[in-house]
Amino acid sequence: MCTGIHAIPSGPWEFPEAVYSFVICDEKNVMIDAGVANSVMDVGFLDRLDYVVVTHLHIDHLGTLAEVVQRYRPKVLVYQGYSKYLRDPSKVNQGGKSVLGEVADIYGEVEPVNGEILEVGGGEVIDLGDRKMELLYTPGHAKHHISVLIDGILYAGDSAGGRYNGLPIPTTPPPLNLRDYVNSLRRQISLRPKAVGLAHGGLVNPSHMGEHLEQILKGKYRVDVNLGGEAEVILKKHLEVNYRGIEEALLKEKLDCDAST
Repeated sequence: MCTGIHAIPSGPWEFPEAVYSFVICDEKNVMIDAGVANSVMDVGFLDRLDYVVVTHLHIDHLGTLAEVVQRYRPKVLVYQGYSKYLRDPSKVNQGGKSVLGEVADIYGEVEPVNGEILEVGGGEVIDLGDRKMELLYTPGHAKHHISVLIDGILYAGDSAGGRYNGLPIPTTPPPLNLRDYVNSLRRQISLRPKAVGLAHGGLVNPSHMGEHLEQILKGKYRVDVNLGGEAEVILKKHLEVNYRGIEEALLKEKLDCDAST
């Protein structure tokens, strides 16, 4: 029987903690994000699953979704207008390969989802039993990004950075809307959650979000995280992508500002 809250490594065997999925157990059980296709994720403790929330449609959050839906038949919640990309993930896979390069091969391809998909816009509140689940629209990392608030814990997907070895890292691949990213981060800080679930880092202290906001605003987003082995290689490749996202967004803002003066 499923009880409690679970932060589940759902990355590849080379770096299981590259991605985390979360399961919250109640009268209705919820999974938040579904890791990579070539995932080590173990959900053998689940006897049933009622909802899967997709925070956004990137390959490291959708990989096992088709299998999970086939096994448990949950309702899948995704931002409005984007369910078609779950049924036909060819553009998701192409985008992943374009942005992540060879890391996308390590993660594997997303398969089509055949199940009940519900589109949401943010603001919905769903009764889980003892807890309620609130969906929040948090664009920036992706224009269709949503976060989840359950019992005071914020599951932020990629809208609030990541964290490894005690250091905040940016989750800002191109194309990035930096202004929306910062505004979404500030909004989530204002909620004063008691903990934050990061897709890249697991459950962390909410002070992480303030640290991450400061590193973005002060331009100190380049970090040196020493993990060793293949995990460090994969993380560094991810980080180079994320640095590029910030720098391209900053350049665009500068060009837009210059054009308006």
